[in-house]
Amino acid sequence: MRAYAREVIMKSFSSSFLKIFVLLSSLSFATSSCGSDSSSGVDPKDWCDTVCEKTIECALGPTLEECRQECLLMAENLREDYLENYQECMETATCDQLQADDELCVAASKVYCTTDTAEYNRTACLKILECDGVENPTETQIEQCIQRQHGDGDLVGCFESRQVDDVISCIEQAQTCSPSPVATCVYDILGLELGTSSHQ
Repeated sequence: MRAYAREVIMKSFSSSFLKIFVLLSSLSFATSSCGSDSSSGVDPKDWCDTVCEKTIECALGPTLEECRQECLLMAENLREDYLENYQECMETATCDQLQADDELCVAASKVYCTTDTAEYNRTACLKILECDGVENPTETQIEQCIQRQHGDGDLVGCFESRQVDDVISCIEQAQTCSPSPVATCVYDILGLELGTSSHQ
């Protein structure tokens, strides 16, 4: 179910946040502009109910309960302006439209993924390179790694900045490379499952 949710909300959100959130990683959210946390008061449970009910109605994903459980892991941490726009898309799109393009609502909402991911990507890459045995990486090595993060790493831009700051601290404080500190911190704090490559 984790893989599916990542696909939807996050393919919607890296590859596929529930074929739904993929309708929400390696997500191509190459966004680096700063954005302040929104405060419109979206209720994550209500949001997940709406999105998951539409997902089931359109035969896009898992069972309703599985969808709700996976959705809540991320919805509580997502930017509220993203949540609002995504929900509006899900409510107004037809099942035919959603079935034809499982990233329809993600594409319509990612403009709101404005949390700055630059520090996250750099911190993640420094840890990845460290775990690869590169003790003093060059700027070129760091930049090459950052380019590989665009997908999953940029999906992080859809989350509240305070949560992203917590992920950065978690990665910096990690004492072991197994399991992957980057993937572990991102999942434990954001509920986002990164891609399956050995370094994600």
